[in-house]
Amino acid sequence: MIDRGDRRSQIRTFKTALAYLKEGIPLVGFPEGERSKDGRLLPFKDGIFSMAIKANVPIVPITLSNTHAIMPSYSLFPVQTGKGGKLNVHVHSPIETKGKKEKEISDLVRKAIISELAEDQVPIEDAVEEGES
Repeated sequence: MIDRGDRRSQIRTFKTALAYLKEGIPLVGFPEGERSKDGRLLPFKDGIFSMAIKANVPIVPITLSNTHAIMPSYSLFPVQTGKGGKLNVHVHSPIETKGKKEKEISDLVRKAIISELAEDQVPIEDAVEEGES
């Protein structure tokens, strides 16, 4: 966990996570940094992509769709079950980080995640771009 108000905590967490990655211990990170109120994908922060580049490890994007219906941003616990196809999980192919910049990796991960999201979870700006193509 990162204490966003404490720069030392952020650096300490980054270094610890980087050490785990270099030892071959996989990590789970949520590049948005928080849960959205409406279920739409939020902009990504760079930390997880920077770690992957520094550790020279691939990123495996995972799309979790409809989580906002099961566990809204205001809730510490689920408000309903994920039964009946409400909750969907899709594991994408790994994205190599070698020779890539953070922005390029972030864009590739974002594109992969959006490809399996329900339409009402796609960020409005991305939904508009897809509709124009």
